[in-house]
Amino acid sequence: MFPRPPRRLASQRGSAIMIALFVIVIMALLAAAMGRFLVDSGEKNTVEVRGVRALMAAQSGLEIALYQLFPNRSGAELPAACTKVAASRAFDNDPGLSGCRVSVSCNEIQASQGGETSTTYRLTSLGTCGAEAAGANPGFAVSRTLVAEAFDGVMP
Repeated sequence: MFPRPPRRLASQRGSAIMIALFVIVIMALLAAAMGRFLVDSGEKNTVEVRGVRALMAAQSGLEIALYQLFPNRSGAELPAACTKVAASRAFDNDPGLSGCRVSVSCNEIQASQGGETSTTYRLTSLGTCGAEAAGANPGFAVSRTLVAEAFDGVMP
């Protein structure tokens, strides 16, 4: 009843299924790549936010140390000394810096010029945010370091 298909069309039977499978595989690979891209983007955003928070923690540590070194005082009070600088602090009660901590070190450097002796205070502040944890989904810590120098009033 029905004529037999020509020989040329008979060899192409089932090719639509192969093309459909090929398109489905390519689309699945693209979806997997986009998913990984979104995960990487989220991780980079987290690192950036923690980096800025660590920088702000280091800046806050320097400001606290400078105030401890040179508080609002009259000239009759004791002179500045590195022993007045607190070594570290955790910002647990500060909402913007929760999970961050700072460690400040102070070094006194004596310099003289023209018979005048001056003391320079070199403050190094290390701000760290986040925590390193082991396991299947480890956390990470980001740190930033700032250095400031302050003079006791006599410029060498």
